[in-house]
Amino acid sequence: MTFYYKHVLVVDDNPVNIELMLDLLENQGFHNTHGISDPQEVLGYCQKSPPDLILLDIRMPGLDGYAVIGQLSEHFGQQAPPIIILTAQIDDDTRQRALALGVRDFITKPFKHTEVLQRILNVLNVEHRYHVRDRQADSLERMVAERTQALYHQSCTDPITQFPNRRGLVQALSQAAMHNTTTGLLFIALDRFDDVIRLHGYRIAERLLSHIVQRLDERLSDSHTLGLWGGNELLVISATDDRKALLSLADHLMETFENDQPIDDLLLPLEARIGISQAQGLFDTERLVHKAALALPQKNGRSIQCYSEALEAQQRHRLHILQALRGATERGEMSLYFQPKLRLADQRIIGAEALLRWHHPDLGQISPGVFIPLAEASGDIFSIGDWVLKEAIRTIADWRQKNVLDGDFHIAVNVAARQLARKDFAENVLRQLDDHQIPARFFAIEVTESGLMSDMQNARQQLERLTQANIVVAIDDFGTGHSSLAYIKTLPFSTLKIDRAFVMNLEESDVERQLARTIAQLAHSVGSDVVAEGIETAYQAMYLRGIGCETAQGYYFSRPLAASEFLAWCNNWKPHSPPTATETV
Repeated sequence: MTFYYKHVLVVDDNPVNIELMLDLLENQGFHNTHGISDPQEVLGYCQKSPPDLILLDIRMPGLDGYAVIGQLSEHFGQQAPPIIILTAQIDDDTRQRALALGVRDFITKPFKHTEVLQRILNVLNVEHRYHVRDRQADSLERMVAERTQALYHQSCTDPITQFPNRRGLVQALSQAAMHNTTTGLLFIALDRFDDVIRLHGYRIAERLLSHIVQRLDERLSDSHTLGLWGGNELLVISATDDRKALLSLADHLMETFENDQPIDDLLLPLEARIGISQAQGLFDTERLVHKAALALPQKNGRSIQCYSEALEAQQRHRLHILQALRGATERGEMSLYFQPKLRLADQRIIGAEALLRWHHPDLGQISPGVFIPLAEASGDIFSIGDWVLKEAIRTIADWRQKNVLDGDFHIAVNVAARQLARKDFAENVLRQLDDHQIPARFFAIEVTESGLMSDMQNARQQLERLTQANIVVAIDDFGTGHSSLAYIKTLPFSTLKIDRAFVMNLEESDVERQLARTIAQLAHSVGSDVVAEGIETAYQAMYLRGIGCETAQGYYFSRPLAASEFLAWCNNWKPHSPPTATETV
């Protein structure tokens, strides 16, 4: 490779030496050379037109070569042009000092043409290699930087939707926190998304997710950031903390879910719930997301909710209850209470419903309406349900041994949906009855409508096994769930229970009276008895008896009682006198 196109600058206080060197260079083919005899001009010249090589006389009056090198180093630093020293003689001190300043080589006077040319070409060749290496390094550095940026962008992007993933959202929240701006956060949970996966597979589910994210993004301005927080959880970061504005935004986004989502030839139902949190100034990003998640409404309720300290306290209380629930039966905190069941025709005691009660040493009495759903969600319902069965059967055995109740008496136990889903549930019940030598007529189970519908096939199998053994099966809370006559006519049960919701307003509402009558007629039409719960007045008892309801329970007769109190109540029970006024039913 030739370097004759390189820009070479000759600096010497003797113009003759400059002329000789320039002639030598030009004779060898260099055509971009320049000479300077005043060392004061070197820096300015280099600033305007940086040379590829400087041939510099070391001994010059006023400003010697060392000073020139110092100026160039101070101004250009590592980018200073390479220098070859021109000198008549080089002692060791001069050589060491020059080398320490970074000069590349030395040329002694008088000049030997071939040596001068070779040394210049050597330095230019080395510098050329340096420049090639630097360019390659710069190019590689840019490639690495670009690739790193691309990888980082990829790591912050959800591959399905191409919107920010959790890492990207955390980064956006962190930037908002550092800028001390107002920030609002919408936590969106997509419901029924898992159903799409089960029914149509992951390909359709992924297309649905991309579709819904795109639809939501179309409703957002550039000041919002939308991304995927989890499998079916989205976040929207807003630049405002105004509660009304965030609620309005949430309502606007919920319109996306008013209609089924078109994917190929399918129309897929999708629902959503939104929790809202907000912050001002510097904030903890994890805490802000946590608050929005806490505000997420429960299913089958309202769809939008804002965070509040009271809401968090309520959630923490629920968590405390959930933690305390584990092992409650082993610690002796659970007990069974019994509410009498009476035959309406003569108000004779024919049985009792076993009701679970929980008294925690710190939390006090906890309503079953609170802890039963938590137990079902956590799986603790299995151990609690097993304890209830054992305790109810033990109580039956104890009361039979004491001969305090006649042979028509039975105890009914409520069974949760997840218990009934166990394939060995019926066999387990029958085995325990057999172990205590208890005839089936002394025991009954009650299952809710919604519990039956959650796993109809297995529920039917378990109930058929129980009814074959002559155990009474009652459907509880009938009419308050997803009633289906197609299921009712095929399920093996012998009793329908009218929920208190249809009993409490019998005196005031003709509609309620007609509904209660209709449920009783339905039960009788399929050969079932009717039990009414929640009776609190004489009128309610009279009306229900008039429409053919066989059995009743409620505070009109007795509240739920502890076992010892129940026995005492039975011994002292006297039927209520009928009301003085009657009503045609």
